Amino acid sequence: MPARQRAGTAEAGNAFVEFALCMAFLAPLLAGTFSTGVSLVKAIQAGEVCRAANVLMVRGINLAQADNQQLVIKTAQGLGMNQSGTYMPNTSGKGVVILSRVYRVTGNDCLAQNVQATASACANLDYYVITNRTVIGNSSMFTSIIGNPATTPDSQGNIDPKDYTLNTGNRAADFPDPSIMSSSQATSGLLYLDPGSYTYVAETAVDISAMNLFSILKTPMLYARNLS
Repeated sequence: MPARQRAGTAEAGNAFVEFALCMAFLAPLLAGTFSTGVSLVKAIQAGEVCRAANVLMVRGINLAQADNQQLVIKTAQGLGMNQSGTYMPNTSGKGVVILSRVYRVTGNDCLAQNVQATASACANLDYYVITNRTVIGNSSMFTSIIGNPATTPDSQGNIDPKDYTLNTGNRAADFPDPSIMSSSQATSGLLYLDPGSYTYVAETAVDISAMNLFSILKTPMLYARNLS
């Protein structure tokens, strides 16, 4: 075989080996870039779903009602939160929206339950408590950051005043220490509330693990939170 032909064959073989070695590094890199890009798009959408749910709560829309829940699910197209072919929430789907009303208990709340407005008599005096909880979607896939109320809400998502005033299991987590009675003193916690004030909290969690192209790539569950 002529020397030129033998050299050409060797160079072709080397190029193939080099290409294979490069792809061993480039394939995961490309897959990671794809997963990151898609995750960013889904994260923006999850944030919009969370914000939309909070806006509806603030406007007085009762999201415990199935018809109103479809308003939230319409903004979540592509996130796997709806029943196929409808805008009804899928209780075994890929996402969940958790809606809460957090309130800070006052002495008058204690007196209304015929107990003294003292820490020993009124368990949740000055504490932040969950007074309303509505879950849209797959409730088993995620637990609220602010906790779950010990009292089962009624059909409208409301918790009885006696329960959120006296049952310590209905306290909300991640809010400032109840001993802090001024916003200027609050250095930690989601949001300071004066006694008798409340805030709406919307949380959205979406599982996008199906977008992982390789098992070594771990795309985390998306989480968004909105307070107003």
